[in-house]
Amino acid sequence: WTGPALEDLLPQLSHEEQLRLHNHLREHERILKWHNKNSPPISSLHSEGERDFFIIIHVRYALHHYNAKHPDEEFDAVKPLMESSVRFRGQVWFHINFWARSRKSKKIKRFFAEVHYKPPSSSSSVCSYLPFPVPGAERPPSSSSVSSDLLLPLPIPVVEACTIIEEPLGQYRKSCAFCRGHLDILHPMGRKFVCGNDKDRFEQQLLPCGSIGLEMPFTCRLGPASVNSSHGEKED
Repeated sequence: WTGPALEDLLPQLSHEEQLRLHNHLREHERILKWHNKNSPPISSLHSEGERDFFIIIHVRYALHHYNAKHPDEEFDAVKPLMESSVRFRGQVWFHINFWARSRKSKKIKRFFAEVHYKPPSSSSSVCSYLPFPVPGAERPPSSSSVSSDLLLPLPIPVVEACTIIEEPLGQYRKSCAFCRGHLDILHPMGRKFVCGNDKDRFEQQLLPCGSIGLEMPFTCRLGPASVNSSHGEKED
């Protein structure tokens, strides 16, 4: 899976999404310049392609779930935006924002998804043994699509929510009980997601997960997997 270049994607976004992205990139540049004046220059931990790879796996499961429930309104993934994770009920839960394109209207929309992973069990069915979800298709490959020697006992994805974040974007919160506001993960209102929602957040026992230090979209270093994705930022 390869994300689009910034200069190719930007004209396809809504005006509000364009402004939001420009503001994030300007703020990133401001912080970077300030840091480089006072400390040795820093480089991104990951390439743009690597950061996308870490998130697109969850996006694929969420979008497959959404498309299955909306057979006449399917979307294809365009760009993973950001994710946050936490341990809850003995499982790892993710909140994700991403852009996806409508197959019907061709418009790009922002999505929120909540995905968690159940540990594989010896008493579970064959669905417990999912092939490693290599990016490249919107639907995770089924066990029948790969040879049996590639099957591994991997956690079982469960999609609790996958919904479009309709504009205006300013009406949504950027944080929950475990998502930090600077990640800009917009959340649906009320109890439309399970983990960390407004009503239940004080009763839930959430344990932090270790972070792999993902950066905001289009702010990562140039890398072999992200030449196209990072090219637009370098020209700005």
